[in-house]
Amino acid sequence: MLKKLYEKTKYEICIFLFLLAQLITFAPTKETMPVWQLLTYLGDYSRGFMPRFFLGEIISLFSDTVSVSLLFTLSYIVCILTSIVIALLGGYLIRHCQNKDAVTAIIAIMITSPIFMPIFASWLGVTDIYLILLTLIAFIFNENKILRFAVPVIMLVCTSIHHAYLLLYMVPVAIALLYDMFKNKKYLRDGILCAVTYVSLIALGLFCLETRATNGYSSIDEMIDVMISKTDMPLTKEWLTNIVPNEYLTEGDFVLEKITATMSVSNLLGIVVILSPLFILFAYGWIKALKKAENKTEKFTFFLCLIHPLSAIPAYIFGLNWNRWTSAIITSQCLLYLFMLYRRNEAVGSSVEEITAFFKKHFVIIVFYIIYIASFSKLLGI
Repeated sequence: MLKKLYEKTKYEICIFLFLLAQLITFAPTKETMPVWQLLTYLGDYSRGFMPRFFLGEIISLFSDTVSVSLLFTLSYIVCILTSIVIALLGGYLIRHCQNKDAVTAIIAIMITSPIFMPIFASWLGVTDIYLILLTLIAFIFNENKILRFAVPVIMLVCTSIHHAYLLLYMVPVAIALLYDMFKNKKYLRDGILCAVTYVSLIALGLFCLETRATNGYSSIDEMIDVMISKTDMPLTKEWLTNIVPNEYLTEGDFVLEKITATMSVSNLLGIVVILSPLFILFAYGWIKALKKAENKTEKFTFFLCLIHPLSAIPAYIFGLNWNRWTSAIITSQCLLYLFMLYRRNEAVGSSVEEITAFFKKHFVIIVFYIIYIASFSKLLGI
């Protein structure tokens, strides 16, 4: 009985236990939770729409006090829920895709990335985990004829959580919708879905950029007083006076001035040196697929997949949490490859099979790269 159950769920169990082990290993205790990323939970829409306050608004519907215990429990549950969805989705893809080895390898790249679960666990409460979870749900909904029309709503929610979503996880979903429109040749139905999605997202994104989180308050001091009154977090007015203007008020000029001050060896090594082999591998796969593509629309889609990482450049310029943006690129690239393999695209399948065969023959390269990344774990912010 147990053996049969294990055979039916062995992929899901392995993926989930691996992610759970990372969560338990890297997650802080309730007392040592980083505070800076929890500030976004202290805002709501009581004084009008404000960017990044969607989660705070949801919490405010159920509780007037945003306690550390509440945020710790909520963050842990969301991480576990995300792990379950990834495990179920990963197991399903491994069983139902023709290129099982390739699918397994891509899932392994995603979940073993040192800036995937280790980062979200160590920065417990960071809102990116919601963006990943909802993006996965958007891909799942896209497979249903009725639920796929809820995809724009999911993406609008993600943009309300953090408008950097437009530059990060939104892109693979948008490319998937475009690919399906070209492949199905149902330009009216799928075209309307694409148009509604893109226009509404761009409109909300521009509105978020123009709307400051302090708009509903008479002053920064009033906003800080409200934050302190809503939580039992160890916040001081002096600390918030330094943090809040940088988080919710500053314009791009401020960030551009600070980039040279915050750009460190850690940033450069983490992005350029340590993870560049992965980006080269992703790019090589898309270039090979592009050359094998059968028609212009397919070539155009693969070209978008190839240049997709460039969409995150504004996030790097105006947001200095570079590990988060790099993690989003790696995850999004993996999702795009998995999507194409699930759609049984021959060009991508052939390209990925060649790469997989090479690494199976030269497995020592993988072992070396894992050791190489692990040796730089501190520099990656873990």
